[in-house]
Amino acid sequence: MPLPQDYQHQLNLWAAKGGKTSRRRTLKRINAFYEACQVKHPAQIGKKHVYDFLNQDMADSTRRDYWYAIRQLWKQLGRNDPPKPKRIE
Repeated sequence: MPLPQDYQHQLNLWAAKGGKTSRRRTLKRINAFYEACQVKHPAQIGKKHVYDFLNQDMADSTRRDYWYAIRQLWKQLGRNDPPKPKRIE
C-alpha cells in the first residue's frame, strides 16, 4: 500500500530541494519501509516496526541509510527521531 497522497506530496516537496540523487534514494527507502510495515496510515507506524525492519539481515551502511529515511518520515509525521537499533549506535 503506497503512502497517502498528502504525505507523498510533503515528501516530494522536501525532495525537490537539496541533493536530488540522495533525496530520491531516501524517498525510495521511505516507500520500501512503509510497504514493509503493512499499515493503513503512517501514524500507525511505531517503534516495533522500526526495530523489526532495521534488524533484518542488511549491511550496516544500508541499515544506517534506512534509519535516516525513517527519520525523515517521522519528521513529516511531527515526531522526534525514531529509535536506533543497537547496531547503528
